[in-house]
Amino acid sequence: MSSPDEKFIERVTQCIARPGPNAPRGVQHSILAQAARLAQSRPMGDEATAPSGFDPAAAALFEGTVESAYLVAASDGPLTTTEDAVLRSIVGIGCDGKVSAEQIEALFGELASAHQRESEEERVAHIAQMITHRDHQQEVLRIAAIMARASGGIRPSERALLERLALRFALDAAAVDAAITEATEALGAV
Repeated sequence: MSSPDEKFIERVTQCIARPGPNAPRGVQHSILAQAARLAQSRPMGDEATAPSGFDPAAAALFEGTVESAYLVAASDGPLTTTEDAVLRSIVGIGCDGKVSAEQIEALFGELASAHQRESEEERVAHIAQMITHRDHQQEVLRIAAIMARASGGIRPSERALLERLALRFALDAAAVDAAITEATEALGAV
């Protein structure tokens, strides 16, 4: 496997970190970046009872977004080096380097294990149960579409997964088209 183009991965990372087109005026970071910061403040050990700023809903949004991107990447076969690099950039958004390589590997292992244990449809249903706010659902679609676009263009299996996700979110086909258009405009020709 060849190594991914670092400049391209940086462009994808910047695209993911920016707020989506539905973000309120003045917002400077994507929902994912904000959720990642809150998800990383999970209390550990003795700190579990102290106020920590940890937000379980933010953690669910972060985890659901990462899993959605993973499912899109895996929908057409094993992850490519570019898909792996984009997933790592998604996990790293908003975490200020606080996620270790071991944590990322453990997360990827959990995602692969869940994907093997359950069908894609079961995983999509699980994501839809975790993410119920309309703006968050649109952000999940946006990030998943960016993943699909970054991996060399949107393949039929990736589009089908985006459509199943939108259906479970009770979003129409126009939401998928909008997410794909935004990803295409943001990344340009791949």
